[in-house]
Amino acid sequence: MCVTNRKMFLLTILLCLTGKVFAATPIRYSVSTSLSMPYAMFEGEQLVGGIMFDLSKAIEKQLQTPVVYVVLPRKRIDAAVLQGDIDLRCYISPAFVDNPEQYAWSPGLFEISDVLFGTAGSVFPRSLDAIPAGSAVSTVIGYVYPALDSLFATGRLKRDDTVGQENVHLKMAAGRTPYGVGDSIALNWYEKETGFHGLSSWRLVISRRDFQCAIPKNGTADTGRLMKAFEALKKANQFEEILRRYR
Repeated sequence: MCVTNRKMFLLTILLCLTGKVFAATPIRYSVSTSLSMPYAMFEGEQLVGGIMFDLSKAIEKQLQTPVVYVVLPRKRIDAAVLQGDIDLRCYISPAFVDNPEQYAWSPGLFEISDVLFGTAGSVFPRSLDAIPAGSAVSTVIGYVYPALDSLFATGRLKRDDTVGQENVHLKMAAGRTPYGVGDSIALNWYEKETGFHGLSSWRLVISRRDFQCAIPKNGTADTGRLMKAFEALKKANQFEEILRRYR
């Protein structure tokens, strides 16, 4: 029995013993290990907090269907989808996957701004063209940056990968690279939670995108039920309520 199936079996037994009533097969919800707060808090390999956790609990409550977490490195999630091991991915958009047609896409749940930032005291570049040629930019391995990828490809800027967004912040605070890129929600959280963070006060918005969820068509989840759940949660402003906890 594979690990995922074993977890689902044990969860089913536990729910029966506790008398908690849920409908349908558990939803296998992927979470990338590259995520950090406010998106994800881990204890070992278990997701225990953050936006992704709160979102899963809202879905679970709306559908009365348990959610189980499939925690994987970002680059292994695509393979898990192809093998039929995942029912739901979030914090994603069609531009970030090779085969977006393999998914059913939720509406935009909220907006994310991708921003370029610098070290403390650095000069604000009013456009990407104002950044000195050859400058290194701290990035997350496996992430797609549509506004920067052509500049990386031509060598105009240099991509300096690390394993997660929090590591980007730490590298920047240590002065390892002059620039970094990330989403504004994660950056604001880091600054709020860190005393002296060593980062610039300026932000250059390089793109805006929707936070979406994607339902693999080869998964076991009922696509129609999930889509209705997203619509109901959005109508009830549940996504904005989740975000407010981390602002």
